[in-house]
Amino acid sequence: MQSKVNFGLIGCGYWGPNFIRIIQNSRSAKLSRVCDTDAGRLSQFAERNERVLFSENIEDIINDDKIEAVIVCTPVQSHFEITKKLLLAGKHVLCEKPLANTSAHCEELDRIANRAGKKLMVGHVFEYNAVVLHMKKLIAAHDIGDVLYMQFARMGLGPIRKDVNVVFDLASHDVSIAASLMGAQPISVIANGACFVQPGIEDVAFIQLEFANQVFANINVSWIDPIKQRIVKVVGSKKMLLFDDVSTTEKLKIIEAGKDYQVSSGDFGSFQLSTKDGEVIIPNLLHPEPLIEEFNHFVNCIKNKDLVPVTNAKHATSVVTTLEAIQSSIHNKGAKIAI
Repeated sequence: MQSKVNFGLIGCGYWGPNFIRIIQNSRSAKLSRVCDTDAGRLSQFAERNERVLFSENIEDIINDDKIEAVIVCTPVQSHFEITKKLLLAGKHVLCEKPLANTSAHCEELDRIANRAGKKLMVGHVFEYNAVVLHMKKLIAAHDIGDVLYMQFARMGLGPIRKDVNVVFDLASHDVSIAASLMGAQPISVIANGACFVQPGIEDVAFIQLEFANQVFANINVSWIDPIKQRIVKVVGSKKMLLFDDVSTTEKLKIIEAGKDYQVSSGDFGSFQLSTKDGEVIIPNLLHPEPLIEEFNHFVNCIKNKDLVPVTNAKHATSVVTTLEAIQSSIHNKGAKIAI
């Protein structure tokens, strides 16, 4: 029986508690140390995890030779420095998205990880989502025909962050999903955004990515929208895919293009009652928790030296490169930026 991978965790904010739960329930990993600068927050977890050491100093994790791998769940601006220190200390690292706030820093971390022979993985959790994986499979098999365009909506009332804007916070998910579904990176971007709550930090953005063959992806993200939405639409020449991550029962719908039965009388009542006849399929998919799938993949990559993380540093760099182009377009009043 293989020994368990010894983990450390830095950051007990939003994602940290989820990873604590997942590691504690894992048969292939164990949690040794947890670090957070908030002593009060640490004490809450310490009461429920007596066998885990808790500390306010990340050096305790960096200098612990027994810790093989570390999960970083800290604010984005700290990702680069913390991840760099961990890699140089000989640790495998799973860092929450985005890996860094510049593509240059992502590339540097990739080089350090390669020199150290350590696995560096980024928490683009939707790459491990069963619905996204099924959509990717349908698109690759040309089951929906040619992809015509895509639409993404990721919005709601907060949480409003101070370390990054809505592009790096929310749009990073959809940039990653869009590239994964297309099997390629976008070639250009046009974007506009606004700062309504905090000066200099966009809380709303409207983004258009262009892929090869004139396939466009429109992405709307907002921290100040009254309705929580997590929508991905892929319109193909034969079928359309609708992923509603907020839905608890019908997360994915596959809609066939049908015949239009709108009558030609032109009256308003007929217009309102007009329908389009197209079969709707709701596949019966297993929905394992994506974060568990992500974590298990990281552990497998650590145990198998030849296994490369799906969301590795190169993937993270391409996402951040696109985010930088989006930011540049916003700052240049919607100018088209080549990627």
